[in-house]
Amino acid sequence: MKRFNLIRLAFFQMGFGMMLGFVQDILNRVMIKELHLPATIALGLISLKELLAIMGVKVWAGNLSDRFSIFGYRRTPYVLIGLLSCVISFVLSPSAAYEVHMVSGSFSETVLSALADIGLWKLCVIFLLFGFGLQVATTAYYSLIADMVDEKDIGKIAGASWTLMVLTAIVSNWTIGSYLKVFTPERLTYVAEICALVALGVGVLAVIGVESRNAQTGPAKEKHGITFAKSVQLLSSSPKTLQFALYIFISIFALFANEVVMDPFGAEVFQMPVSQTTKLFKPTMGGTQLIFMLLTGFLLSRIGFKRGAYIGNVFGGVGFSMIIVAGFMHNLDLLRISLVVTGVGLGMASVSNISMMMNMTAGRSGIYMGLWGTAQSLAIFIGHFGAGVIRDVVFTLTGNHMMAYAAIFGLEIVAFTASSLVLPHISKEEFEAESQAKIAEFSAAAESGKG
Repeated sequence: MKRFNLIRLAFFQMGFGMMLGFVQDILNRVMIKELHLPATIALGLISLKELLAIMGVKVWAGNLSDRFSIFGYRRTPYVLIGLLSCVISFVLSPSAAYEVHMVSGSFSETVLSALADIGLWKLCVIFLLFGFGLQVATTAYYSLIADMVDEKDIGKIAGASWTLMVLTAIVSNWTIGSYLKVFTPERLTYVAEICALVALGVGVLAVIGVESRNAQTGPAKEKHGITFAKSVQLLSSSPKTLQFALYIFISIFALFANEVVMDPFGAEVFQMPVSQTTKLFKPTMGGTQLIFMLLTGFLLSRIGFKRGAYIGNVFGGVGFSMIIVAGFMHNLDLLRISLVVTGVGLGMASVSNISMMMNMTAGRSGIYMGLWGTAQSLAIFIGHFGAGVIRDVVFTLTGNHMMAYAAIFGLEIVAFTASSLVLPHISKEEFEAESQAKIAEFSAAAESGKG
């Protein structure tokens, strides 16, 4: 029964794959290309979903699910609350995007137009609501996996979960691309409504009944019961903890900074329509990523977390170098090969790093998954928003779209290199020893305070 529940739990990511694929690949391209929003604004809006995590929502949600159950369940209610928040805001996002009526012009004119645009503020609120749901749901979800899965099986579950998420994004984007050959705002909104219903249904079926009621109660779980303030103190005063958080930040930036610019890259450099970009980038790069996520997940116990991440970094750096060359040459065949190479790197590195995150919890999965998730969200926020700023600034200075995208991809190559340099210094044993010492220190201080 446990094996069945773990398989079922892996399907939860399918709903988020569908919604994130739509937001990051299709809606962002529509805002930039069809609605003519500056990339800084469009990608800034999309990156808002990570802003709440940076402000501590992940750590707060993880700590809350460690300490407080709802109807006897510690993780499931938080997963479902987050999912519902995402679904509601997701449905509203396409129609809200078409309410934005900014005036493009000089920098000052654009800023004033943005500040006065009610539609833009509405879209900000929608993406913040989506972000709240995303951070709460995924923190509780990863904590549930860390609670239930043995160390030797974490790679398999992480690989299967992320593979399903990417596969769903690929299939849904391909289907949406075919449907949007006749492109209208009404069709875009209709697609979002269908995706939301499917995501809600899959999410509920995947998570309901997996967690045992009152599973986290009793003396064995007292190590979870520290306050939010103590959680922050624990995290901020632990060098090994901060070192791994830094590693996660660099690695996730390398992996995800590109995901919101690939479709606009195809549109502006290779002049591809919506139907073509949705059928090239996700199926080619995402499809390869999917295969190697699955393979890496099942082989991770043999090759090791660090080796899997390092090999992925090498392929990722080489792949983005090839994409830059293909863009300057306007060589579509080389671009396809480059996307395959990049997909290998993204697949191996992502599963290795996510598995490493779920393995570095020291018995406090909610708190630490909250911290690792915060570092991840900060990286995605800076990657997505920064990509928009870089694209606009470099294009303004050079008048060349390819120069703008080359700057973004080049920064990712630097991040892959930096990640590989930090990786050898990560030690699970040293991290756990430090965590246990800090908890003992806090406990002793609390006892002396009572005395």
